[in-house]
Amino acid sequence: MLGQTEDSALPVNSRRATENPEDGLDFGGLRHNTGFLLRVAWLQVREALDQSEHAVCLSAAEYTILQVIARTPGVQQGLLARALYIKPAAMTRLIRGFEDRGLVMRTIPPKNRRIVKLSILPAGLVALDSTRALYGANAPHERGGLTPKEQQDLNRLLRKYCGIAPTEDACTENRRQT
Repeated sequence: MLGQTEDSALPVNSRRATENPEDGLDFGGLRHNTGFLLRVAWLQVREALDQSEHAVCLSAAEYTILQVIARTPGVQQGLLARALYIKPAAMTRLIRGFEDRGLVMRTIPPKNRRIVKLSILPAGLVALDSTRALYGANAPHERGGLTPKEQQDLNRLLRKYCGIAPTEDACTENRRQT
């Protein structure tokens, strides 16, 4: 169920993990555990996605993979799998599914048949465009109860934590994502 924050008209998960003495929950040290907080945040975003009324042709994982392929034409499938922490066999299944749906093209260079290069097809770009509002940088459910400035700060810290370099012009990047 989606609710509203007091200071924002953005949808927020109403089943937030809260420490309510009546429920007997005490998160203790988990309040300071980055992994726990990241997991709960992702689960809340995921629940908001599941409850949205948008017709979605891509999952969040599929959107992520297609977005990287679109931005990195000819990316090697193995490199992409490692970068996104996807097991090679699972990545192969995902890419074959994309091929079956006409979203990507695999190319195997004749000089090194162990490499698989990926390129997005026009239908893949259409799928990305149709789901960008749901998964893009400015998707409201990604912000939860945070202000836009707080979300920018959180994203900056998460990029630092994950070792992901910021773009040279984050404002341009955010506009491109919407």
